[in-house]
Formats: sequence, C-alpha cells, structure tokens
Amino acid sequence: MSRRDVLVAEVLAVLHAYQEALEHGTREDLQKHVHLPVAYVTEDNVQMRERYPFDPQKLRVAMDFHHSNSEYAVMHIDGTKAHVAITATRMREDDCPIEYVEAFYILQNRNNQWKIAAFSGIRTAA
Repeated sequence: MSRRDVLVAEVLAVLHAYQEALEHGTREDLQKHVHLPVAYVTEDNVQMRERYPFDPQKLRVAMDFHHSNSEYAVMHIDGTKAHVAITATRMREDDCPIEYVEAFYILQNRNNQWKIAAFSGIRTAA
C-alpha cells in the first residue's frame, strides 16, 4: 500500500464517521470530527465557527432525512492536508431522494489527528 493510499484511508475513515454522525448523531458527535474554529462557506459569506454550524437532529426532522448515498473523491493529499469532493444524495427511509449535495471539504492533520477544517456545499432539491 502506498503512502497516499494510507493517507486516503485515514481521511475516508474520518468522513465515514462524520457521515454516521450526520445520519444518527448529535451536533456534538459531528463536532468530534471538526477542527475548531471551522471555516464554513455559505451562500454569501465565509464564517469561522467555534461550534459546528448546524444541528443534524433538526435537519433530520425538518427534511425527513434518514440516510445518504455518498461518494468521496480525494483530489489532493499529503501528510498535513486533504482536499475532498463529495457528492451525495440525501434520502428518506423509503429510499426516495430529498436533495442532492455537492461539497468540498478540506481536512487537516493536526497533532496526528485528521479532522475537517473547512467545508462548503451546494444543495439542490431532488
């Protein structure tokens, strides 16, 4: 296994745990996978947040969101930083799509711990 393969596996493990927290956890569960402050790029500004920007429990209720089908493309990676493109379809429990998400995440390895340092997503209705 190459050095890149090892790094990609480490980053993907973080993103899969993050997705699990998004689908089943709390804001605090998500925040475990984020370096604070985290940069959150919204529609009209860039925010440096000392807390994870949204509550996944409220998101699940408001959207009837149950799970996602996600694909991760690690575009660039070294021992300190990873750039990842994510495409996802958020689904209801009956597998009906709710929305599509295309996102860009930057993860950093600080103190030998990969976490999300910045992210931005574009959501469109299904």
